[in-house]
Formats: sequence, structure tokens, C-alpha cells
Amino acid sequence: MASVIAALAPVFILIALGWLARNRRLAEPEAFGAVNRFGYFVLYPAFLFTLITGADFSSSDAAPFLLGVLAGFAVMAVLGLGLRLVFRGDGPAFTSVFQGVLRWNGFPLLAAAPALYGAEGVALLALVFGPLVFAVNIVSVIVLARWGAAKALSWRAVLNQILVNPLILACAAGLIAQALGLTDFGPLSEALRLLGQAAMPVALITVGAGLDFKALRADSVKIAVTSAAKLLVAPAVLWAGATACGASPLGAAVAAGIGATPVAAAGYT
Repeated sequence: MASVIAALAPVFILIALGWLARNRRLAEPEAFGAVNRFGYFVLYPAFLFTLITGADFSSSDAAPFLLGVLAGFAVMAVLGLGLRLVFRGDGPAFTSVFQGVLRWNGFPLLAAAPALYGAEGVALLALVFGPLVFAVNIVSVIVLARWGAAKALSWRAVLNQILVNPLILACAAGLIAQALGLTDFGPLSEALRLLGQAAMPVALITVGAGLDFKALRADSVKIAVTSAAKLLVAPAVLWAGATACGASPLGAAVAAGIGATPVAAAGYT
């Protein structure tokens, strides 16, 4: 337990720093919004592309682990859509519930992974980023286009939103480069790596800056249901999916860790 706390402590320190910075007015809320958008359109795509092109998909545990995690997220997506039967009134609010159930924030887990899982677990986590972020963002964009405040009027409009999503584009580019064996782009690779290194601390700080504890009382039922689905149901579902698909005990543990992560900051953006 002490090692787990030690591994997660830096993550919570950065989140607390973001919360303090906003509450002490070190920067205006608008500034944090601009930083969040910069992360969404520049830092996170650079991080994803670099991580995906450097991932090792050749390990024996890669296929069952990936299949199990994707199957687990498919189950969570169906559960999230099923909650529309419960929360019928407010479409935009439902999109937040759905994203809360489905989206995952890999940055805290990636920061703690070396201490929690060792080098092999970090490698598994690295290879799942591309396919999983790609799939989750496509589903999230479709749900936002269908029930969000700015509804898409046709499937063509939904496709257009998918095609301009920076996280989806970065994942697609990384997976294509990985498939073609293109992993070294000279100075460009180093520039992307440097940008990607900034993604993790920026994401955690903006998560802290976006915390609003007073809002917990405004819609406590939706928050309670979403939190229970994300932090209690998702870890069990992903562990079961990985185990059923033949992943190793370490792979199943990493899958459970992915399920237990908080919601991605990109959902807020």
C-alpha cells in the first residue's frame, strides 16, 4: 500500500497545484481554458503519436490484452448508452454522464505505472493508448453529436466532427506509422517528444484547475451514478474482459488500472 501511495502522490500533488492556482487566482479561469485547449490540440496529440509509434505490439500478451480491454470498453459503452433510459431529460447532461462512464485518463496511471506494474506493465499500457483512445473518442464524438448542445444534423456532419478531432487524427497517424514501420522522423520526432513530455503535467494541472466541489451538490445523482460506474464497475469489467481473452495476470491488473482511472481531461475540453 505504501508503494501505491508513493506512486500516486506526485499525481495528486499536480492536481492539487492546479486547484490552488485557480483558487488563489494565479491565473484567470479563461487562461486555464486556453491552456486546456492548447493541450487538446497540440500537446495531447504529440504525446499520443510519440507513444504509439514507440509502442511494442509484438509481445505475446499484446493481442489478448488489447482485445480484452477493447471488449471491456465496449461493455461500458453499452452501459453508458443504457443510462439514457434513466437520464432522459437533458441531452447535453447525458453526454457528460456517458463520457464520465467511458473516457479514461491515462496520464495518472502512466505516471504511477512504473511503481505499480514495472517495465512490462508500462509497455502494455503504452500499446493500448492508440487503439483505445482512437475508439473511445470516436464513440464520444458520436454521442456528443447526437445529444450535445450543438447537434449534428446528419451522419455526414458526425463524420466531419470525427475527421477534425485532433486525438483521433493523432492516434490514426501513429497507428499507420507503426504499421508501416515509420518510427523515426529525425528532428520532428524529437520536437514531438518534447511536446509530449509537457502533456502529462499540463493535463493534471488543468484537471485540478477544473475541480468545482460546489457543483457536486448541483447534480448529485448524475455524479454519483457516473462515479460508481467509472470507479467500481469499469475496473471489474475490464479485468474480466482481459482475463476472459487470455491476458496474463499482469495484463488483467493493468486493464483493471485503466478502468479505475478518472475521466480524461479531454472530455472537459
